[in-house]
Amino acid sequence: MSYRALALKYRPRTFAEIVGQETVVRTLQNALRSGRIGHAFLLTGTRGVGKTTSARILAKALNCSRADGPTPEPCLECASCTEIAAGNSLDVQEIDGASNNGVENVRELRESARYNPSRDRFKVWVIDEVHMLSTAAFNALLKTLEEPPPRVKFIFATTDYHKVPDTILSRCQQYDFKQLSTRQLHDHLRHVAKEEQIAISELALGRVARAAEGSVRDALSLFDQVLAYSGSEVKDEDLATLLGLVDRELLTGASRAVLESDAATLLRLVDSLAVAGADYRTYCRELLLHFRELLLLKVAPGDEALLQELTAEERAAISPIADAFSEDDLLRALDLLGRSELELRNATDPRVALELVLLKLATLRRLLPLAELLARAERLDGFQRRDEPGAGPMGATSRTAAPPPPSPHGAATPRPTPAAVAPAPRPAPAPASRPTPAAAAAAAPAPARRGAAAPASPPVDVPALPADAPAEDVLQALKAAASARPSLSTPLKGATARLEGGALVLEPDADYAAFVSSHAADYEELLRRAGARLKLRVEARAGATAEATPQQKKREELMQEAAADPAVQVTLDLFGGRVVDVREASDQEKVK
Repeated sequence: MSYRALALKYRPRTFAEIVGQETVVRTLQNALRSGRIGHAFLLTGTRGVGKTTSARILAKALNCSRADGPTPEPCLECASCTEIAAGNSLDVQEIDGASNNGVENVRELRESARYNPSRDRFKVWVIDEVHMLSTAAFNALLKTLEEPPPRVKFIFATTDYHKVPDTILSRCQQYDFKQLSTRQLHDHLRHVAKEEQIAISELALGRVARAAEGSVRDALSLFDQVLAYSGSEVKDEDLATLLGLVDRELLTGASRAVLESDAATLLRLVDSLAVAGADYRTYCRELLLHFRELLLLKVAPGDEALLQELTAEERAAISPIADAFSEDDLLRALDLLGRSELELRNATDPRVALELVLLKLATLRRLLPLAELLARAERLDGFQRRDEPGAGPMGATSRTAAPPPPSPHGAATPRPTPAAVAPAPRPAPAPASRPTPAAAAAAAPAPARRGAAAPASPPVDVPALPADAPAEDVLQALKAAASARPSLSTPLKGATARLEGGALVLEPDADYAAFVSSHAADYEELLRRAGARLKLRVEARAGATAEATPQQKKREELMQEAAADPAVQVTLDLFGGRVVDVREASDQEKVK
């Protein structure tokens, strides 16, 4: 016996065998049981979802000779059922609308409809791709379709019902066939593999199901092709070689490289696509779907309905990546990939376009979730309140300053000259409310009170230093302790240190020397947290003692003024930034 393709071998013969169309099946079976059978049916849907197959089963159900009338369960053994299945029944005519689309063909159909069936209960016309009929042919069919003879039934099937005239639609019962989900196709393929005694992994079945894009016929045809290549034992790597599918590892590798901002790995990935001859636009579309899966795992990790297209193995592989991304980052990546897929269609060099997309993804700065940002702001504000004089045991204090006394001449009290900083500071609190060493030094010549710390994040756990720790270890411990305060940790990046007696001599970059000096108390407090009770002395680095110009001196003064501003420190710690430039405010800005 000659080989039959899987799509033909496993074509449904009864309503119970139809996959994924429960609503349509139930409606048709109930109509057949109750006898409420229409005279014209329109079956719509995409390719390979069971329209023509359902039309043949419906024809069998109408004409099965073993039943007294229409039945929801045809016997499949009587002469009528076997002839309909073989396509040679005299009373069931299947017509291709694409090749029989003229008025003459419809005229022949109308003449034939005048006569009773030769043997069966009904004369049934199945017209496939009915939207291909011409306008004149549709018009010629209207009268017969509206008032057909009592023993005539019409079953139309189309993949594009929008092209069917409204006058035809209004005369038919319309049944919409939906695309099957990946899970439904996966289960159907597993059943076929079991019947055919094929050894194949769940991962491979899932990839074939996704490639079918909701079509049962496409899924079986792809599976047939895979079996022709691999035989009775299918390996996972055979799918990528045969069907040109994107390897799952290339998708997870790309998302992992984006997470780590690893541009080199992304470029090597594109090179591997070029070597394999893969389609860049297909890869971009698959990557878009991959990031969608990451977002679904992020927002609904326990929703089986949303995650049904992912197998358990795939879910376990990408869950850590989804956890590492924020929802905002995934949404931005999806937006960028969605726009880039359209751009790749018209790109003169698709490889370069794909590389640019991946590099943009890698360089997107990670966004801090709003809830975490607000929590950090509250935490910093709480530490600021705790250090204010007059604060209660819980850090509560009144932040309302007394109004300044009126001028004897009724003029407004002059405002101090502010310094305009690159990150715009919020209005600073009253100077007396937060006596940091730098602020006290700027306000009066009296020495600053030790122990008055700047607003800070909660202390970072740092391992205690041994008593004989070298200077390099002390410096590293100081950097670790300052990691929660970007405004304090940034000046330490290029600094060197040495021990002299009971003091740590710190040599930061010239631009940060004044800042570190003004915050010596803060750094000594960090040293105590690290277990090193050392004094801190700041020295200019050798070779940086050249005479400064007036502009440089002015800039250094403004930098010191900005560094002493509590609002600037809170802003830097809140957003993880640093002051890169300072300029003096203009007259108009001073008025504001």
